[in-house]
Amino acid sequence: MDTTIEKGMTRRDFLAGCTALAGSALLGGGAAPCVSPRLRIGVLSDIHVTKREDSGTFEKALRWFLEQGVDGVLVTGDLVTRGTIAELEAVADTWQRVFPGDLAPDGRRVERLFLLGNHDVDGFVSAASWPHRQVPSREEAERTCIAFHREETWRRLFGEDYRQIAVKEVKGYRFVLNSWVSRALGEHDALEEFWSAFAPTIDPSRPFFYCQHPHPKDTCAAGYLLGGAFWGGGWDDGASTRLLSRHPNCIALSGHSHYPIDDERSIWQGAFTSVNCGCARGFAFTFPGRENGHAVPDMKAGTTFQMPPLDFRRIRQGMLMDVFDDRVVFHRREFVNDRQLGPDWTVPLGLGATRPYEFEPRRRASRPPRFPDGAAVAAAGREDGRNRKGEACAQVCVSFPPAEGAFDYEVCAVEKIADFTRICASKRVFAPDAFLGVADGGAQVECVFAKDELPAGGELRFAARPFNCWGRPGSAIASDWATI
Repeated sequence: MDTTIEKGMTRRDFLAGCTALAGSALLGGGAAPCVSPRLRIGVLSDIHVTKREDSGTFEKALRWFLEQGVDGVLVTGDLVTRGTIAELEAVADTWQRVFPGDLAPDGRRVERLFLLGNHDVDGFVSAASWPHRQVPSREEAERTCIAFHREETWRRLFGEDYRQIAVKEVKGYRFVLNSWVSRALGEHDALEEFWSAFAPTIDPSRPFFYCQHPHPKDTCAAGYLLGGAFWGGGWDDGASTRLLSRHPNCIALSGHSHYPIDDERSIWQGAFTSVNCGCARGFAFTFPGRENGHAVPDMKAGTTFQMPPLDFRRIRQGMLMDVFDDRVVFHRREFVNDRQLGPDWTVPLGLGATRPYEFEPRRRASRPPRFPDGAAVAAAGREDGRNRKGEACAQVCVSFPPAEGAFDYEVCAVEKIADFTRICASKRVFAPDAFLGVADGGAQVECVFAKDELPAGGELRFAARPFNCWGRPGSAIASDWATI
């Protein structure tokens, strides 16, 4: 298994520890760093349990974490979908099946690091959170929803007092758990007040973990930091970024955006470190503009795409976080095929530690994706096609093999006119198995054009160019010239 842990460590961790030990011996300085992790935490976000029968991925992840010998499990919000007490009871029942009394089978305590997200406290006012149902009346919400019964429900289900901002310590490492405050109920965000008292207690020589539902603004998953447009959603108002920037030993963990964690932009370093914890329930979102993507701006704009969105409900991701004396390692995993998602992220610790996850240096150093030798583009017309809205239309389907290291693809229709050529239409598209950790090969990539998007008559060819997540292009491949 790609990240199977034996006696608290992976083979990669063992080799890394041996390398560090050898380096320390060669330099002749200091005590050797520990080889086994000091702390192991299972990390999830957006589990969105709606009832006991829908908690399968959550339970599967918990049981895998149990096998790995975790010291705790973090869920960075959106435990439920509609914000009801019954849903939270299903979360608690699932937790108790795997960790009864917050204990592993060997009697070790496994710390439950749960916090609330927007669906947990404001789900009762969001029509989108109630598929095929009307928003509940205020009377029904006050009777059935978490927002109106947080303290008593949390105490009954989890045996501890509910606090909007809680601090828990696990094996000497502190976790700040900042739950979502209800905007619908006009609640006050207490972060500034809390931080004025908490900040003086921070030990700058040790990492601490700040956890909230939305990403701290201008950090992870923020493609606009690389020159793209700010498309909203997923980030807070910037207060956490300002406060955490005073603490380089802070590692912030968040979710909310439902953005897949195999995109390397899901970890960011600047004045502190910020990590996107992904989405364990499915319904992943993507950046806008992809022909088969799933993005809120595209839905709000009413864009007519020729392709249905990929089945992003299959994207169920999480992480295992190992804390060593000199580094924190994130093992990324998806729980559909039970595969690792790319190489581990290793965050160095200590005063003066390097910061390998800054965006711009990684973009400059990134390798362009590459099609396999002999890869070709094919195009075929179909008269019985249907667009995303289900409307019948004649289409042209362009297909080609996936490229190594590709995040998405630009597909262009090139028109031949007299003594020159020009691009007459272009689209961006994801591979059909994007974000699923496919180890080898993968299904053919498809991009669909409506025939009325293309010039009538004349000769066309279709070119496909792969891009990595940093926007760096690889070499294009193209079809032969043909009359469509």
